[in-house]
Amino acid sequence: HYTERYMGTPQGNPEGYTQGSVMAYVDNLQGKLLLVHGLIDENVHFRHTARLINALIRARKPYDLLLFPDERHSPRSLADRVFMEEQIRDYFGRNL
Repeated sequence: HYTERYMGTPQGNPEGYTQGSVMAYVDNLQGKLLLVHGLIDENVHFRHTARLINALIRARKPYDLLLFPDERHSPRSLADRVFMEEQIRDYFGRNL
């Protein structure tokens, strides 16, 4: 797996995984959050995003979600990439 290549296994590096996890910071989130996920991403499986969403819901933190059903870790199709960049730009414009 991608993460294990850089961090070792969770069993061999539990502190690194704990410190590197966004889950510990969910309660401290302030402001807006946009999650972007390609559903055929081999690096970050959608289950990880779903866990984060569940934690956000439990913490009553609002979030926005932009999904790309036919993309991997980053959109490869020009149309999807342009759409993603426009959505991020507009999100920043509305929320910063």
